[in-house]
Amino acid sequence: MSGIRDSVREATRMEKQAQPVSTHKWLEGTRRQFDFLTALRERNQVRRTCIDTLKLYREVAAEMPQADCHERYERVIAPRTGADVEVAAILRRAKESFASWPHDRPLRFRHVAQYLAVTERLNADPDAGGVRTRVEDLVARFIPADL
Repeated sequence: MSGIRDSVREATRMEKQAQPVSTHKWLEGTRRQFDFLTALRERNQVRRTCIDTLKLYREVAAEMPQADCHERYERVIAPRTGADVEVAAILRRAKESFASWPHDRPLRFRHVAQYLAVTERLNADPDAGGVRTRVEDLVARFIPADL
C-alpha cells in the first residue's frame, strides 16, 4: 500500500512540476474576470473615487468662487494624486482621453473624475489587465453634468 501512495505522490509532484507558469497566469486572469468579489470591489473603488472627488471639488469651489474650472480641477487633482508637478499632465491626459473623441468639447469635471477613477483603479491592481466596470455610468450617477 505504501508503494502505491509513494507512486501517486511522485506522479502528482511530477504533474505540478510539468505545468508551465504561463498556464497558471492565464488561469488566474480568467478566474479574476469572473470573480464577483473583484468586480464588486472595483465598482466600490470607482464609486468612492467619485464621491471623494466631488466632495473635494465642492470644498475647492467654496474656497475659490472666482476661480475658473481649470484652476478648480487642478486644486482637486493635486491632493487626490499627491502629484503637484504632474497636475497639468493629468488634465491634458483627461482631455485627450475623454474630451477630444469623437469630437472636441470642453473638459468637464466628469472627465477629470473618470480619468482619476480609472487610473486609481489600475494603480490599485496592476495585474488586473483593465477595468471591467462601466466607469462612465458610475461617474454620471455621482458627478453632476454642470460641473
